[in-house]
Amino acid sequence: MRLWNHAIWRKTWGDQRGLFLSLVALWGAFPWIYIWLWSQIPMPAFQDVLLRAIPQDWQRLSGVPFSEVATHVGRVALAFVDPVVVLAATVWGITRGSDAVSGQLDRGTMEMVLAQPVARTELFVSQATATTSAAAALAAVLWLGTWLGIASGPWAGAVPPSRYVPAAANVFGLMVCIAGLSSLVSALDCHRWRSIGILCGFYVFSILAKLIGRMSRPFEWVGYLSILNAYEPQRLVGGTTESWMLLARYDGILLGIGLAAYVLGAVVFARRDLPAPL
Repeated sequence: MRLWNHAIWRKTWGDQRGLFLSLVALWGAFPWIYIWLWSQIPMPAFQDVLLRAIPQDWQRLSGVPFSEVATHVGRVALAFVDPVVVLAATVWGITRGSDAVSGQLDRGTMEMVLAQPVARTELFVSQATATTSAAAALAAVLWLGTWLGIASGPWAGAVPPSRYVPAAANVFGLMVCIAGLSSLVSALDCHRWRSIGILCGFYVFSILAKLIGRMSRPFEWVGYLSILNAYEPQRLVGGTTESWMLLARYDGILLGIGLAAYVLGAVVFARRDLPAPL
């Protein structure tokens, strides 16, 4: 059985090209803007607010001590947990994953594609490969934008761009995890709107579970129910061996969940009955 088809590959890349180019533009420009805006606040003023005005109990939400955040390296690292990055990564995963099966069934294109000599596994693997490859490219764009933003900004020389490679890799892990789970739900469903709704609900649950686990010691175990518990890019910028070991643990969880979901989704899609075209 073939797992590669150039026509299917071109179609899949064509379907995701618009969103991909939009995120390239967004993530290419965002680090520049973010670093420039943060540089308008002098470091002493930022440290004064962070270390004195904000309650120390809130450090549990940040994932790292405020003393590490109140540095040039820490301030840039916060860009990777900014909603512009986290929500865009989530949108990519949910949008592309939900299109794997239920999206094409909703559009009525699945019947036309499968009417050709194309195996279901071939179609699903092409979708997963294109989505994952584009996620890696987007993570690289985010790191390059961070590098250029640092090099051309007021903090040039004060912040080593290489420290943010693990953080960008953690963003890639999150995208693969969400895309894999979305593809699995899509393989089980027939309507894209419902697949997106299920994943949005799961994402909200993950946010709440992480917050509860961080803020409530009796319910600290709830945090382990959230995939976002393995998304901590601000903890990976130390430039030490420990940072890479943490990345291996975090991305091991995220990539493991995502790839397992992809495999299960492929099995489900290959065996399920598809609804008759209307």
